Amino acid sequence: MSWNDPSEPVLAAVRAKLSLGSPLQGAALSINAIAAELGVSHTPVREALARLAGEGLVVRTVGGGYVGVVHDAVSLSELYGFAGLLAGWLLKDLRDAAGLPTNSADLLTVLDERAVNRALAAEHRRVRVQLAPFAQGEAMVLGAERPLLAGRLGEGLRRWHLRRVRRSGAILAASLTRPSRP
Repeated sequence: MSWNDPSEPVLAAVRAKLSLGSPLQGAALSINAIAAELGVSHTPVREALARLAGEGLVVRTVGGGYVGVVHDAVSLSELYGFAGLLAGWLLKDLRDAAGLPTNSADLLTVLDERAVNRALAAEHRRVRVQLAPFAQGEAMVLGAERPLLAGRLGEGLRRWHLRRVRRSGAILAASLTRPSRP
């Protein structure tokens, strides 16, 4: 893969790290530690964190550092609701509706890939990255997901998101009781 911007690989690595771990909930992100871990200078790390702050994945502090976004049950519920609205619009906006998966996670990825409206798909991907640290909490609270009915994907997707909206407090609590990051 070729990168146009030297901070792109750092951005991708930090974004992946944020989405795979547990919610940061205000934890400080050390520019020095990230730079050392990735074997890069501080500049691309600062640039990547600034971009992630613009995407709402981290927050810039007064002193110029960065911390994880703090979620409560209400903000998490709103984020799930917004993701559901975006997914509904993407389903209506599909370029090719043939062969859609009935697994919710796979369907969400396909919606992003096949959407005609690229800005809508990009926003949906951004919100999905914000929700990614809560995936294990979702599994703990909601259990195994049933496949969506192929003929009723819109309704199934709406219910899938509504379950998360309604159970956001429990999902948050479950996500925060997971073992801390290494």
